[in-house]
Amino acid sequence: MPPPDLPSILPPSEAVPDTTTTIEEIVAAEQNGKVTEPDQTPIYIYCFRLYPNYDRLMAHRKRDHNSDSNTDIITWNNDPTQS
Repeated sequence: MPPPDLPSILPPSEAVPDTTTTIEEIVAAEQNGKVTEPDQTPIYIYCFRLYPNYDRLMAHRKRDHNSDSNTDIITWNNDPTQS
């Protein structure tokens, strides 16, 4: 079966308002996560994938590429050579 043929720009539609969520539910949901600034959240990009830390990225490289090299890694707010 061929993939669906979608236009490059979908037509706009009106948003459906949330009429059931209570303030208490929103406050409770805020306790489940933490908003951080970019300088608090280093991200490593390699092989078109995001890795949450240097150790996970290097485990991928060792397992899938049999390499210990730390080159060709895109990151910010963290120096992979210091990890």
